Order: sequence, then structure tokens, then C-alpha cells
Amino acid sequence: MFAGASALASVQAAEAGRVASRARFNVTLTAQVTKTWDYVTNHQVGECAITTQVQGSRVVTLRSVRPTIVTATSSGGRIRFSPAVVRFVTARARQGGSVTTTERGLGCGRGMHFDCAKSQRAYTNQSLTFFRSRRNEISFRRTRDFASGLPTTCPPEALEVRVERPGVHQAQGELSERDLFNRGIRFQTASGSFVQTTTLEGDPDGKVIARVSWSLTFRRA
Repeated sequence: MFAGASALASVQAAEAGRVASRARFNVTLTAQVTKTWDYVTNHQVGECAITTQVQGSRVVTLRSVRPTIVTATSSGGRIRFSPAVVRFVTARARQGGSVTTTERGLGCGRGMHFDCAKSQRAYTNQSLTFFRSRRNEISFRRTRDFASGLPTTCPPEALEVRVERPGVHQAQGELSERDLFNRGIRFQTASGSFVQTTTLEGDPDGKVIARVSWSLTFRRA
């Protein structure tokens, strides 16, 4: 009788060990992606040597208008999110800059400076996909280009500048997977950041700086 009860208890314990842990969360996102560029180009027109300095800045902000309900499941040491998406996000892109031209040479003009008109664009009801990139770490998939549609003539971007396209996918955030299933912890936030400076040499000559920061908050539902 005792042996049978012991065997039954062992089976029940094994089955309990295989049961997945679940927790539901209201998930919200805040993020900012910034790209700044400052470079100089040189070219010759007749007897005039023309130097053009371009300075530009583009800022994309992302913010959840309302939470997305996400279920976290732990099974066999693996964490899964369903859906692994944060929805109801508004993206706003703002851009500005300036162009300064100087001319050198006999009979050449004095050059000019003008500020580009500030522009902005907004997208509503956007969805961003995230995933468990490794233990206790969350990353985002590449998103659409939220700056698409902003003017490209002022401030201009040389080809070497245009290829730099920072996004939330470049930063990873730490998250305690163990704490996700601790009912005593009401919420926690995964935060990621990324900074990269690209130096341009030759023509154009200058630099591009990309900055990314985001916070994904899991609040127990």
C-alpha cells in the first residue's frame, strides 16, 4: 500500500513538473530612434571651389496608445509569448536640418546658408514583433521605415548616409524570466539601448550617429 502511494506521488510530481507556468500581462512600449548626420562635400564649378556642409536630424518616437494583452508561458525551460507582438502603437517621425554652402575663387559668390523646413509624419495603430533572443533577453524584429515619406532634398543625405537606418531591432533588453511568474512582482520592464557612430572619410567627410532606446513594460493583468 505504501509503495503504491509513493509511486502515485512520484507520477503526480513528474506530471506537475511538466505543467507549463502561465501569466498574462498588459504590455506597453515606449521607444525613440534618432539619426543625426553632419558631413561636408566638395566639388568644382568652373573656377569656383564649392564646399557644402549638411546637418540633419531625424527622430522617431514610438508609444503604445493602449496595452496589448500577452500571455507568457514557461515549459521545459523555454519561455514563449503569445502573441509576441505589441499593438496599438503610434509612431511619429520628425526631421530638420540645414545646408551651408561656401565658394572660393576669383569672382565666386559668398555662399549661402538656409534652414530646412521642419517636417513630420505619423503612423497610427502599428504593431511591432518581439522575441526571446536568448535567456533573459528580448529583441525586436526589424520594423517598417517610419521615416518614409519625409523630404529627402533638405536636409539631403549622401548615399553613405542614407544606408544607415537605425531601428529598435538593434537594441536588446534584459528581462528576468523567473520574475515573470512570480505573482508578488506586479510588473517589470525590459529596456534596450544602442549607440553607433559611423565615420565618413573622403567625399563626403563627416559622421552619422544612430541612437536607439526602448522600454517594454510587462504589467500583470
